[in-house]
Amino acid sequence: MTTRVPDSADLDLSRIPRHKLARTVAEQLLDQIRGKDLRPGTKLPSERELQRALGVGRSTVREAINGLSLMGVIEIRHGSGAFVAEPPARQGPEVLAAALAKGVTRELFEARRIVEVETTRLAAERRSDTELHELELLLAEHERLIAAGRLAVEPSVAFHLKLAESARNELLEGFVISFSDQLAERGPVLERIDGFQAWELEQHRAVLAPVRDRDSDLAAQRMREHLDAVIRYHEQVGLE
Repeated sequence: MTTRVPDSADLDLSRIPRHKLARTVAEQLLDQIRGKDLRPGTKLPSERELQRALGVGRSTVREAINGLSLMGVIEIRHGSGAFVAEPPARQGPEVLAAALAKGVTRELFEARRIVEVETTRLAAERRSDTELHELELLLAEHERLIAAGRLAVEPSVAFHLKLAESARNELLEGFVISFSDQLAERGPVLERIDGFQAWELEQHRAVLAPVRDRDSDLAAQRMREHLDAVIRYHEQVGLE
């Protein structure tokens, strides 16, 4: 007699954004610093020790440390570690959230400049006619959503992902995929800025033109200019 193993449940789950995990880590560290009344100059455990104790990735620990540093709670001494700063003011959770967002944005755009400029250069050299057509369809969908008065976050993020795919480098594509959660999360905030959607569409068209013409240097330049301009919109809405 055989026993039928039931199919696994179809759960409606979503990924936990990395910045929320970093905020939890930062809050724990902040509670420890305040609860133990640690004196200024006290050295905190290393990133590796915190990673092991908290059961999270090193990038999450680093993000939390950077956020607390931006709050003025700790001082990072390069080559030595993280130390408790002068007694921190009693700051609310919104201050911590803003500090983490600022750290995330800085690191996100540093990484995007390094990776996406090069993936766009390679896409101009390596894209297929099919991939070019798919990129053009994404811009058409972007335009359609704007005309319908809807947010165009999905085709906007997909445009960057398709460029990365067209570069034919799985490692670089993987980096861009890793950025996509942040792009999708911040997109609705940016797209509610008056004029942003139309501006973004024109920016993507400007990037695609040299990709279409296989002008790799101009394609890379256009992507660099696009990313430099986007960060100014982040500053405008407080996503610094």
